Amino acid sequence: MNEKLIREELERVLKEEPNSYGRILELSTKLSSFDNNNVRFSVDAGVIDRLGSELVARQETAVSELVKNAYDADATKVKIKFENSDSVGGILYIEDNGTGMNREQLINGFMRISSTSKIHNPLSETYKRKRAGQKGIGRFAVQRLGEKLTITTQTEIDDMALVLSINWKEYENDLDLSSITNKIFIKPKTKEKGTILKIEGLKDKWSEASIKRIYNYVGDILQPFPLSEIDDSPELEDVIIDPGFKVYFSKIVNDRQINIADEKTMVYNHATAIIEGTIDLDGIGMYSVESKKIDLYEIGYVSSDPDNENIPFTELRNVKFRAYYFIYNSDLIPKMQESTIRKLARTQGGIRLYRNGFRVLPYGEPNNDWLGLDASTVKRSILPVHANINFFGFVELIDRDNDFNETSSREGLVENEALIQLRNFIYRTIMTAIIKIAEVRNVKIVSGQKEIDGIYESVEIRIKNIAFTLEELDRELEKDSSSVEVKRRRKKKIQQVQKEIEELQKAQEEEKDQYLKERSMLRVLSSVGLTIALFIHEVKDYILNMDSDINFLLEKLRAEEQVFKRLLILQSNVETFKSYTSYFDTVISQNIVRNLIPIEAQNRAEEFWENTQNDAKKSNIIFDKPIRNGYYLFTTPMHPSEWSSILFNLYTNAKKAIKRSKNQGVLDLECGKIDNRIFMKFSDTGDGINDDIKDRIFEEFFTTSSPNTLDNISTSNEVTGTGLGLKIVKDILSSYRGKIYVDEPKDGFSTTIYIEIPKANDKELDKYGL
Repeated sequence: MNEKLIREELERVLKEEPNSYGRILELSTKLSSFDNNNVRFSVDAGVIDRLGSELVARQETAVSELVKNAYDADATKVKIKFENSDSVGGILYIEDNGTGMNREQLINGFMRISSTSKIHNPLSETYKRKRAGQKGIGRFAVQRLGEKLTITTQTEIDDMALVLSINWKEYENDLDLSSITNKIFIKPKTKEKGTILKIEGLKDKWSEASIKRIYNYVGDILQPFPLSEIDDSPELEDVIIDPGFKVYFSKIVNDRQINIADEKTMVYNHATAIIEGTIDLDGIGMYSVESKKIDLYEIGYVSSDPDNENIPFTELRNVKFRAYYFIYNSDLIPKMQESTIRKLARTQGGIRLYRNGFRVLPYGEPNNDWLGLDASTVKRSILPVHANINFFGFVELIDRDNDFNETSSREGLVENEALIQLRNFIYRTIMTAIIKIAEVRNVKIVSGQKEIDGIYESVEIRIKNIAFTLEELDRELEKDSSSVEVKRRRKKKIQQVQKEIEELQKAQEEEKDQYLKERSMLRVLSSVGLTIALFIHEVKDYILNMDSDINFLLEKLRAEEQVFKRLLILQSNVETFKSYTSYFDTVISQNIVRNLIPIEAQNRAEEFWENTQNDAKKSNIIFDKPIRNGYYLFTTPMHPSEWSSILFNLYTNAKKAIKRSKNQGVLDLECGKIDNRIFMKFSDTGDGINDDIKDRIFEEFFTTSSPNTLDNISTSNEVTGTGLGLKIVKDILSSYRGKIYVDEPKDGFSTTIYIEIPKANDKELDKYGL
């Protein structure tokens, strides 16, 4: 149509079909193309699919973004339900009790790409939460998950609910984005407020493991423990307190709803013990420690004087605290849950403090050691683990008399006698509990404790931190009184400090011995590394000579067909050997460089792929070029040789699995980024990994097969191993706050190993000029 016909058609539509907004927009857009003096950007509808794949690479990330959007809407709980999701094409429901959206918010917020609502409103309306969801990711998250979306939302003040339906299949290439319409209508409210997302035609299948992994992505907003009920008080009537945020995951299987994950199944139920303490109206302190896992339940008293349980706390009343205690690297936490809980503990571990229902910062924040738990762990006077990362807990103060006042900067409480006594009570209660637990588990409690017939001797130990003892001594020395009783107490406390320092010295001696043993082992390993380096250096000369001899023989024996074929095979083998030695030569050379630098994961993967091509072909394995998902995939600063070790271990394990299975060997390597992390997937068509050993394969010395003697290792028995490779890989990644686990296999593969490592931040990239 020419400009004149478009104008005439637009005029007709405006006159005869004034409500045909889609047609009016389409004609107006076409008419604007005849503007010879100005040009405008246009957006292809296919950008929705492309941005969805780029911004939301993993299905778990997509769901977690929608959960975070519910958190931003001041929801206190979200129910996530999967229906028929064991195969592609299922349905996902996400229901929250947040503020909901009105028509203006739905159109200018959700339906507007790159909306600025979170920039203009960084805090939520009701509970003043810091926004957790990423700007503009929500709509792409739902597109990444399924083919059709239905949003039902209602606000508290509106009488009706809004329903919006979007069919993502309509957003095809070569269509203008603005020309595609989506139906919106109203219907009676189904609840007071909140939003329900119904996502149909799921693009992925969802196993229980993948559902539980969503907890890894929303751990920064989940409150891992409940606040107990606070007594009614006139002071708290007009205060809006954030009640926390809970997420519940379930699946519908055979018309029956099964709970998959909530805070109980993911966190509380895996605690080794629950430790509780109270101080009543008379200042009497009590504690309890309960553990179903080790069959322990005990109650007792904690007084102001460690030597007399009848002495009340003079400044404490109405105090309650609870702590969930976790012992990692033990058989007390399932391996699948341990990594999730550890991650949560890094950001939310420790003991938080609430005064009259309000959170008091910075107590319980990462790197805040207000109770001295981390410091005490480092001293090793008490050996059982008791760092902040081992606890999820909180203290409640009902402070009607203002015994605890905040500082003028509102960063903590004023340091007074009441706060010192509070620290003393909580620390001593926790120490008492962990020692009771250690005794039941037959774990060594102090240095020098003797073991008789496999059982550690019973020890009487005073639970008091050296810092607290010195603090109390300082306060007593400030007093004018010099009575005999005061001097006696001082002397006794000094003796306590001396005793604990002696125990600390013993612990340091043991640590020193262990350190020397480790250094000795490192020297052995470094000498092995030097030997390998020398071998690589020397073998280069032999390779040059072999190349020269082979080329000479090829020239002379071209007429001898049979001999010539054998020579070609020999040449191929030497090329493979050269490829291997060049790889190790690069690794050894990188070890000389001590500096850590950000590593571009995709480039490193492609270099590794090139170096292993000859070997893969020789083993009849198809290994295509690594898949790239995103650009600028720089990891946190690492040693270059560490990536060589990671990839080589995964490659050799995959080769062994393929050899065992006798399948057509295919390897697949994929790189990408999720939020602030770089990921890598290594897939193979080997014999797979049984569910019961998926966690154990990362333990040291665990291997699926090994020879009885070194003589048994041969070319026909390459599927042996020491059981150290994946342990080394896990240790490397863990040292950089990364992780590795067995993921759901990619289509067409039997095993997929998933690796994740923090992405380099802007400061690190600037430092290295990247």
